[in-house]
Amino acid sequence: MSTPVAAQRNRAEITALRAVAVLLVVLYHLWPGRLSGGYIGVDVFFVISGFLITSHLLRETASTGSIALSRFWARRARRLLPAAYLVLASTAVAVAAWLPVSAWETNYRQIIASTLYVQNWVLAADSVDYLASDQAPAAAQHYWSLSIEEQFYLVWPLLILAAAVWARRRSSSPTRVTWLAIGIPTVASLVFSIWITQANPPAAYFVTPARAWQFGAGGLLGLYVAGRAGHVARRAGSAPWWRTALPTVASWAGFATLAWCGFTYDETTPFPGTAAILPVVATVAIIAAGEPLGRLSPAPLMRWRPVGFFGDISYSLYLWHWPPIVIVPVILGHTMGLQARLLILVGAVLAAWGTKVWVEDPVRFTRRPALRRPLTALVATAAGAAVLVGGARVGVGTAVAVEHTQQAVADAVLKDIPDCFGAAAMDPQKPCTNPELAGTMIPAPAAAVRDFTHYPGCFTGITGTKLAGCTFGDVENRRIPHVVLVGDSHAQMLLPALETLVKQGKISVTAQLKGSCAWTRDPINHYNKARVDSCQAWKAKLEPWLIKQAPTTDLILTTGYARFNGGTPDEQVKSMQAAWKPLAKLGVPIVAVRDNPRHSESPLDCLERAREITPTTCASPEKVVMGNFDAFQETAGTVKGSKLLDLTKYYCRDGICPAVIGGVTVYRDVTHLTVTYSKTLGPYLYRELVDLGAIKPAA
Repeated sequence: MSTPVAAQRNRAEITALRAVAVLLVVLYHLWPGRLSGGYIGVDVFFVISGFLITSHLLRETASTGSIALSRFWARRARRLLPAAYLVLASTAVAVAAWLPVSAWETNYRQIIASTLYVQNWVLAADSVDYLASDQAPAAAQHYWSLSIEEQFYLVWPLLILAAAVWARRRSSSPTRVTWLAIGIPTVASLVFSIWITQANPPAAYFVTPARAWQFGAGGLLGLYVAGRAGHVARRAGSAPWWRTALPTVASWAGFATLAWCGFTYDETTPFPGTAAILPVVATVAIIAAGEPLGRLSPAPLMRWRPVGFFGDISYSLYLWHWPPIVIVPVILGHTMGLQARLLILVGAVLAAWGTKVWVEDPVRFTRRPALRRPLTALVATAAGAAVLVGGARVGVGTAVAVEHTQQAVADAVLKDIPDCFGAAAMDPQKPCTNPELAGTMIPAPAAAVRDFTHYPGCFTGITGTKLAGCTFGDVENRRIPHVVLVGDSHAQMLLPALETLVKQGKISVTAQLKGSCAWTRDPINHYNKARVDSCQAWKAKLEPWLIKQAPTTDLILTTGYARFNGGTPDEQVKSMQAAWKPLAKLGVPIVAVRDNPRHSESPLDCLERAREITPTTCASPEKVVMGNFDAFQETAGTVKGSKLLDLTKYYCRDGICPAVIGGVTVYRDVTHLTVTYSKTLGPYLYRELVDLGAIKPAA
């Protein structure tokens, strides 16, 4: 027979679960290809927290009839915040020491959000912001789960206290009222989680209401165990064999399920939603089984010293493991190999052990009366938060000041465009070099990271379905060609180039653009159902709109991220052909632009580390960054009236693709052009379109 869960003080099964959970997360972050579903470790932590906190609060209400809220929150603060603040402070220093200034603003803003435990909401907002979602991960990003936990600790005791007060005043059964108080929000949260995982999966992963049911599942188990504890304690005599076997089977099945989820779930799994039910149920089963007895019991493994070690340091290990994963590749200047990953793992374990011994335990178990007072803990919390937020605000301010200074320099240069500036330096018809631009970066990296297009209302987000067309120039003027630009954010990058031509009176432009949605017939981005569905819904509206605009359309210009996950190369070509043919039949010319280079590492990070800027500084091999297959290149010419425009010669030369061309910083991230470089492409884009016969020069 298993030992009654409520009677145990040394919870071996929970220690083992903590070890499994933290190793799932850490190994997933270090080797995502090997443990693709390791993110479920967070769900395990949520269930554990729900069970333990609910059990504690139920014991307090049973013995005192109330909950000392200030004392509860003070205990949570002593338990969690010293280590959390230590890691945040260390991360802030590391960001200043090793990350480029262009990364400071994002990192320090997220440190502020983590300090205030609203990081999950910041990431939820960024996840549906196409520009923000494309940013590199921040060093404090993993605090999103801790933010949800802190929000749970803030609300949950109020919920249970309200149930106790209601039951006392209404002379109702405290147990029944508490079941309703926990059960109703848990079910509501699960329903919401399932809905939002389909409707908006990027945000669903982070928002608290989509995760609350996981705490609630643990809380309901705690409520059930509390009700059964007395009955189990009074039971006499020997137990039947199945009462020994059942906990053993449940425990093994739970651990096996967690392992299965860890190895089979991946980024294509809609999560949390229904997929999260399996690891949550598995965790509940393991806790409910307790520490089973018998020869086949997993109890010996639960009590194994290494398991206990990782369970004890799980909180600090979670805190320490992520920042070096973000920072070390920047220091190295390339992706991490096996040795670097192993060193991070060992270093994180050692840092976690030291934090547990010298920070967590001394504060948590202090016997000094002054330190145990709730007011002391809450004041210390506020003071620590103030220091962290203040320091991070200095970092944000510094980054913004540097960005503004660099932008001012860029604006001064752009008032009088020098010779051979930007794409002009790559003009194959008129080779050009300006020694005065040697070593120049316009905009400099800190400003380049935000040098993206700003066309409000012109771009449909990654989960939107509404057409959001914008028009530039006089469409009614039939003496100039009217160009319709169609595609994703890579098509949007050409809009500044086209806008310069509009201002010169050479063309008019209407843009229909949507994030992560190239102009195909079949679904793309199979890894994200919401993007697939919204893209398909948007394209269903796009085709009738394009057909309606056909009489005034002189050219459809289209491009996009060429390496989308949309089936085999042959399937991608057929899908594009199917999308283009209805317009081609109406006689509308189509020009497909070959996609621009995609770098494996951020050129901006490399440029900020570089001591000298030369034509080859931070350049990438053309064969690598241009890829082996481009759906636009392969489809162009296979549909009547369609042609290919290959702008590679304006990005690459002599087998390399520079990060700085003609004094202009080309990329704002690994794949998107800066607005500044796009504008310099304008005259050459126009010339190429005229040479192709795609448009006629303006009358």
